[in-house]
Formats: sequence, structure tokens, C-alpha cells
Amino acid sequence: MAGKAVISLTTGLEDPERVTVAFLVAVGAAEQGRPTLMFLTKEAVRLVVPGVAVGVACDGCPPLPDLVDATPPLAAAT
Repeated sequence: MAGKAVISLTTGLEDPERVTVAFLVAVGAAEQGRPTLMFLTKEAVRLVVPGVAVGVACDGCPPLPDLVDATPPLAAAT
């Protein structure tokens, strides 16, 4: 098995293409069986709040809610 995939994202809906790419990479890595970690900071944290990640970044891109739902479980630090 390949190594871990770690994706860091700091932007939110102000840059939907960057958000889409980050989530596509995370989903792809997880589908390959790689342990996957998304590190969300700044505006990206809001993306996991229900109802916030809405829309489509570009023609042919998957909807953001579908990508968020397909991402491995996100754990909040407590």
C-alpha cells in the first residue's frame, strides 16, 4: 500500500476550484486504500458545516456537497 495522503486546505467558497481539487484528491486517495487526512484551516473549516458547501466549481465538476459527503469521515479536534 502506498503512503498516507495529507491534503491541506485553507480556502473556502471564495475559491471553489481549489476546494474541488482538494476534495477530489482526498476522495481519490481514499478510494485507492490510502490512509487519508484532510487538514482544514481558516475558511476551509466552514466547508464541513452542514449546508455550507454548496454549488459547483465549474462545468463538469462534481457538486461540492457530493465531494464532502464522499470524503472519509472528518473528525473534529476536541
